[in-house]
Amino acid sequence: MAEGKFPLYKDHLNKTFLEELNYKIWVTKGSRFHASKRLLTKNDWSNKAMGFLSAYLIIISLFIVYQVSRVPILNQNIVAFGSTGISILLLVYGQMEFAQDYKMRSHFYHECALKLAPLYNRMRIFKTLKNTSEDEKERFGRELEEQYQDVLSHYSNHDKIDFRMFQADQAQYYELVKWQVFCIKLDYYWKTCFLYHFLIIGPVFFIVVARYLQK
Repeated sequence: MAEGKFPLYKDHLNKTFLEELNYKIWVTKGSRFHASKRLLTKNDWSNKAMGFLSAYLIIISLFIVYQVSRVPILNQNIVAFGSTGISILLLVYGQMEFAQDYKMRSHFYHECALKLAPLYNRMRIFKTLKNTSEDEKERFGRELEEQYQDVLSHYSNHDKIDFRMFQADQAQYYELVKWQVFCIKLDYYWKTCFLYHFLIIGPVFFIVVARYLQK
């Protein structure tokens, strides 16, 4: 890399403002699409976790009603503890998840990305035009920058993981090796799905562990 030059994935910084603006719109558009997808995924798994927790609560209540707690793997204390614990977990979890409003936030991110798409297309078309004067380039750049900032001002910023997932999709451009892509996707799983998988599997695991510790 020559002195004073940026690497390939930062090549826009070596060029004109239009190239940098083109890059910013491209990245923001892609990251917002990823943000929308991430929140839809969280909304889906949130609903599934809520359903499983509700089902666990009903099943545990049935253990008490039908006195199934006499089965060797369970006793009355474990059943009562599990019922109370899941009830509290379900109440707190439900309130927190409802406040997040994942589906609506996903809609806003998707809407933002769709508004950025025409700006990006205009930029790509303008770059193909020949014999454009410096004044025309400056005028176009200022106008597009104002429109870009106007779109962003109406929406909240995406999370860092959304940009990193965009980078993972463009691994060759960002010069990422397979291990780096794997780490990004693992981080994405941790921040997006892990909690819900834990809530679905966790209650059964804790009941089994509690029974084992009583022996």
